Amino acid sequence: MKIFFPLLCIAVLASSCSTYYMTPASLASQLDKVNPEKITEAYDFRLGIAGVLLKNGKNFYNGIDSIEVTDKDGKPFKMQVTNHTSLKLTDNTGNYTTVFFDSMFKKDSMIFASKSHFFNLPVQRSINSLKKIETQTN
Repeated sequence: MKIFFPLLCIAVLASSCSTYYMTPASLASQLDKVNPEKITEAYDFRLGIAGVLLKNGKNFYNGIDSIEVTDKDGKPFKMQVTNHTSLKLTDNTGNYTTVFFDSMFKKDSMIFASKSHFFNLPVQRSINSLKKIETQTN
């Protein structure tokens, strides 16, 4: 009985997250709704004044509140975007980076995003170099 309870807790915690996927083309089409000129001028106070001060007054916020993803079987799912929604971007060489979705925007074939909401840790990738895009829900 002592072993059963911890195993049950681990099983429940492990099964509570679901992984969803996007194709690079799907990500690009969803990011086409964002105006990159407005993003660079945006001030997002969701983190309070401390967050704005740490980022020198700039914060990327794309304004998208939901994204279209698919589960492992290819079934479509509309996922709500929060300030915790992150994407794992894997390129054609197998290298990956994790960024926050609400900081993403696209200009031409380049994707720009941030690894942090508190510090300025920008990431840029070519949409053509991406092989796999993953996100999770709790």
